[in-house]
Amino acid sequence: MIHRLWRVCGWLGIVITLIVSLMPPTLGNDDTHLDKIVHLFGYALLMFWWAQLVTQRRWKLALAVVVFGIAIELLQGLTPDRLPDPLDALANSGGVLLGWLAARLSPNLVNRFAVLFAVHR
Repeated sequence: MIHRLWRVCGWLGIVITLIVSLMPPTLGNDDTHLDKIVHLFGYALLMFWWAQLVTQRRWKLALAVVVFGIAIELLQGLTPDRLPDPLDALANSGGVLLGWLAARLSPNLVNRFAVLFAVHR
């Protein structure tokens, strides 16, 4: 049950990332690079979330999330309000690395929640 819920929330995260990435920008066009921080932490969360389910060969998961981030950047070139930004793709990839590292250093949350849920039943 917990694994299924975790997976559904993960897919929801992918859909939300896709929608937010292709809609008109909501952050200002200033030079603070706040959007790069949002990219970094957004992709870190996405990678960390899915890495809780994919515990073997996480490098394949990381590669898939990096390709997803690059594909979104390319798709932004097809929208009227967005432009592809190589620095965004770099921030996405850095976030994937950060999420992978966080997952590597932390316990598997899905299994912990499953055990906790089973104990309280």
